Amino acid sequence: MRLTPRATAIAAVVATLVFAGSAVAVLPAFSDAQAGPVAAVGPVADAGTIGHASWLDQLPSWTAAPATPAPSWTPPPSATPTPSPSPTAAPTAKPKPKAKPKPITYSNTVAGARAYVRARIGTHQYNCINAIFTRESKWNPRAGSVTSAYGIPQAFPGSKMAAFGSNWRTSPITQVKWGIWYVDNRYGSACAAWSFWQAHGWY
Repeated sequence: MRLTPRATAIAAVVATLVFAGSAVAVLPAFSDAQAGPVAAVGPVADAGTIGHASWLDQLPSWTAAPATPAPSWTPPPSATPTPSPSPTAAPTAKPKPKAKPKPITYSNTVAGARAYVRARIGTHQYNCINAIFTRESKWNPRAGSVTSAYGIPQAFPGSKMAAFGSNWRTSPITQVKWGIWYVDNRYGSACAAWSFWQAHGWY
């Protein structure tokens, strides 16, 4: 028997569904709208005949398998930034100790003795003691007698000046060191000693 195009398409659909396991159907004959009823046997329908328009309703329903959800995308952990090392401050250079001023050395002469006295007690006190030494010895380190008043300050006796140096007989520096010590300890200052000298003619 010759099948129409429509009957051929329906037969293909049925064969596909039957092959998928829905049922076993035997379709011995198909007809178009004018051909008459189509006979079918098997679990699709009970014995008898069904029309080509109603037999599709007897096919089992097909439920699509649930779609598997796509796995969610988790972003990779961001790399922890490595802290840059803080700059190390350069070590502070230690200040160099200041050089100590070298002591002034005075020549062991009358001029050196004058410079020493001025530097030691200042100009004002120097002027006072200069007035005493000028009147006592005229700054002569050998004036007088070693057994009595002697030297620039006219120490009495002269050997008292040995406390400031063994060269007391000839050293102007040693003699004026003793003279400064004497007026400071006896009168408090050179100018106080000069005031006493002016009043008494000696000190």
